[in-house]
Amino acid sequence: MDERRKNPRFAVNVEALVTHRAERFRGLLKDICRDAVLVEVQADVAMGSELAVALELPGTGGPLLVTGKVVRLAPTEHGLDVAVLFADLTPAAETRIEFFIALQSTEA
Repeated sequence: MDERRKNPRFAVNVEALVTHRAERFRGLLKDICRDAVLVEVQADVAMGSELAVALELPGTGGPLLVTGKVVRLAPTEHGLDVAVLFADLTPAAETRIEFFIALQSTEA
């Protein structure tokens, strides 16, 4: 299989709160990289949809809100895996994600 990602992914297992239009629902953050997240949800979302994902990365202090566009969907046993490509990350969010990835890299 051809790897198309620009950045390596790091497994995560934390709850997330996803907002799609006016609807909010819980999700499970499954992995993260410098430019995207993969979150499993039990809701219908469409390719190209804009989502906001509130999450808390272990060791980075407090909640983090990222927004982006749905670039991949895949059915799972418990719902739907949704890949969200970040749009306009704030410098603070980018720093916290980089810090989390650095932590994961040193623990590997």
